[in-house]
Parts: sequence; C-alpha cells; structure tokens
Amino acid sequence: MKIPSWVQDTIFYQIFPDRFAKSSRNPAATLPFEPWDSAPTTHGFKGGDLYGVLEKLDYIQELGCTAIYLNPIFASA
Repeated sequence: MKIPSWVQDTIFYQIFPDRFAKSSRNPAATLPFEPWDSAPTTHGFKGGDLYGVLEKLDYIQELGCTAIYLNPIFASA
C-alpha cells in the first residue's frame, strides 16, 4: 500500500460528532438529547452536529492539528 505524501507530516484530530460540539444552528437541537455533561448511555444521543465541528475549526487548528478524521455518522443502538 502506498501512503500519500501529504499524510507524512499531518497531525489528525479524531472527532465523534455527536459528542464533540452542539450548534444552535441545527433545528434538531430542540430534540430531547441527553444533557451535555451527563455520562453517555447505550441509547442516548448528545446532539453534537457538523455545524458544531465547523464552529470549532479554529480551536482544532490552534492545537496544531492539520487534518480531522470524523468517525462515521449513523444511528446506532
């Protein structure tokens, strides 16, 4: 397997969007999500969204990260 040259010096920040950041711009933010500071449960969602990720890009860059890896986004038990 050939590794792309751009990966050699890349610092990745891995994100699980549901647990990373919630934006008020998402209309689904009014749904009954678990409280943000509570421990995760098997069937609960925190409500993090892609707008929340976008709003935190400056923070990620300040950490020195040059790429992000988003965990797959899907409904699960």
